[in-house]
Amino acid sequence: MRRALGLLMTAGLLLLALALAACVAPAAPEAAPMEEEPMMDEEITLTIGMNELVTSLDPPTDWAIAATWIHTNMFDCLVWRNRETADFEPWLAESYENIDDTTWRLKLREGVTFHNGEPFTADAVVWTYSRIIEASRDEFITYNQWLFIDQMNVLDDYNIEIVTATPEPAFLSKMAGTGCGIQAPEHGRAQAESGADYMPVGTGPLMFDSWIKDDSITLRANENYWQGKPDVDVVIWRNIPEVSTRVANLLTGDVDMIVAVPPQDWERVNSNEGTNVVDFLTTRVMLLALRVGPSSTMEDWSGPTADRRIREAISLSIDREALLGLIDGMGVPVLSRVTPPTLGWDEQFINQLGEYNPERAKELLAEAGYDGEELTYHSSTRWLAQKEVSEALEAMMEAVGLNVDLQVLDVTTFNEQVYRPNRNEEIYMTALGNSFFDPWITVLSERSDRRERSGWAGPNADAADELIRAAAVNMDPEARGQQYVQIQELIAEDIPYVYLYQMRDTIGLSDKFAWDPPLDGFIWLGNIDYTANN
Repeated sequence: MRRALGLLMTAGLLLLALALAACVAPAAPEAAPMEEEPMMDEEITLTIGMNELVTSLDPPTDWAIAATWIHTNMFDCLVWRNRETADFEPWLAESYENIDDTTWRLKLREGVTFHNGEPFTADAVVWTYSRIIEASRDEFITYNQWLFIDQMNVLDDYNIEIVTATPEPAFLSKMAGTGCGIQAPEHGRAQAESGADYMPVGTGPLMFDSWIKDDSITLRANENYWQGKPDVDVVIWRNIPEVSTRVANLLTGDVDMIVAVPPQDWERVNSNEGTNVVDFLTTRVMLLALRVGPSSTMEDWSGPTADRRIREAISLSIDREALLGLIDGMGVPVLSRVTPPTLGWDEQFINQLGEYNPERAKELLAEAGYDGEELTYHSSTRWLAQKEVSEALEAMMEAVGLNVDLQVLDVTTFNEQVYRPNRNEEIYMTALGNSFFDPWITVLSERSDRRERSGWAGPNADAADELIRAAAVNMDPEARGQQYVQIQELIAEDIPYVYLYQMRDTIGLSDKFAWDPPLDGFIWLGNIDYTANN
């Protein structure tokens, strides 16, 4: 009875509600519930402030360090350096074997594709290196360093033998060197036949997107990278030559990484919320190169530094300890370019201040009959505090009685008017690295056919030439290392160079990213971590 009464009451209330609803204006119909759009993940963009960019996107045509960094993110080599130890290891090659003094067999990694979908096979290896060694140095600046390859014998799609012209102890070093990035063969041949503008297609962690010359280069993540997609979606390399502008952009968040943070800005960067400075030891050695004699590019040159006593006076005038103070300890004093862990490095040259003896320098100038002849000294603003160090060196040399004309040029002018055409006068200053991690590159410029900048000649130069050529084909690492020590000793005796310090360098980095500079200092981003959401 109670259940029946409840039903009657419910029915009555429902009728009443319907009657009341009929007495008012109808409500606007409710919009159908919208299906929620799936949340799109925001692209992770890394913007890098650089002090220079590439002049070409084609790896064998530009060996500047900034260009090499950008190229190695788009292209992989068969062999490369371990990112933590700098030891050579298989990369696009799965393994390699030294069959005899001139034959190396490489097994290639299967399942790798180029950015355009082409499969990576032995054909790509042949195409990449044939286009260099069948060309000329006018076309490819790295041409000479690839002439060690005599033959490439394809065994099948994933096995190839490379035969060298002579025994090649530096084979792995050279295979990991400038221009080593493997290029897509079908794309490359079609591009060459059509005469179209060069478009980079490699297998690297990042793919080419766009290039605004002298402004920026944009790369995108390779979703199918054989080592796994990088932890960023877009990388923008921006050209910001002025260091103060780079630092300001990092502090405001306009860029996420910058190169070469000067010591005076470290506190600002480290105390700024969300940014930090990371410092590391590079392979670069800051040095003074002294012209010893005329060369094919300076046939009529005759200057004070032709006299060894003048060169020794320059060396003795330099207080490396003061220089290290000037750069806030951002270096290690050295007396050679061959630095650890490179084969042939020796304790007598590393972490050594060398002799600072201004009084003996004055005596040597007097013995040489020096009478105030001008020494032209070219430098640039390429490296950390280079202008300030150049000026300090000028003051040190003038303090012992040398007449020095210091000309600090912008990087482009220095490269185009002095360094690349080998038109240096008595002194020029630069920093030279060794990303090959083998000593052959550090002494190559003093082989008898490569002395355009030094004009070095005489018994010690002849002995060095003989050792350089012998070491280049010596397959015994221990004996080869000792040959390079002897070469360094001959250079130290004749002083065509005055080595100053092995450079430390820095990057400024947003806390959104975690990245440790490797031993070669290359900004390779296949292993960068995005930490903002962690």
